[in-house]
Amino acid sequence: MQDVEILKLLSVTLTREKQDILEGELQKYGAATNWTIKQILKQHLSSRKTTMQVLHEAFADKFDKRRKYLADVVKTASVEITEHRKLAETIRSMRDKTPFFKPGRLIHSQPIVRLDEKAVTLTLPDKSLLPIPFDKRSRNRLSVRIADILRDSKEGTINKKYSRIRIIWNKEGFADIAIRALKQEPVVT
Repeated sequence: MQDVEILKLLSVTLTREKQDILEGELQKYGAATNWTIKQILKQHLSSRKTTMQVLHEAFADKFDKRRKYLADVVKTASVEITEHRKLAETIRSMRDKTPFFKPGRLIHSQPIVRLDEKAVTLTLPDKSLLPIPFDKRSRNRLSVRIADILRDSKEGTINKKYSRIRIIWNKEGFADIAIRALKQEPVVT
């Protein structure tokens, strides 16, 4: 297993228009994840691949046609189910309850969300882009690490130096951004 690190950044305060778009995406992602959790449990789906095959058409009609979006939702749903089962072993009150994904988070991978030097860019279902710029302090703190991740990456290809990006909404008008990146190997001189 590869070593990963989580890079934590803050966004600038978003405009009201961007906030509305992002809040709509957050609500849709939460609803899609909770629907997927219920379907996995109801139909006793055991693997992510099987889940994607069984749910693809219904999911496309209900939420989003992109297969990558479904893959991200299925991954999040299976993680929520696993965490719930682990907690239910020790917490008796959770044993008879259905796992639930709390809205307010987006967890996407490329190409739905892309990283660049100054922002993460979320691709919406209509192919429009929603850039979420980093605030100056957190961007400057991690600028060397972000530059290393982006080095040698080509436009239109998947950058294997980072995987999923979590965007957590704060009611104050900005977002917390967590980038799951491969650890940088130390340079031996």
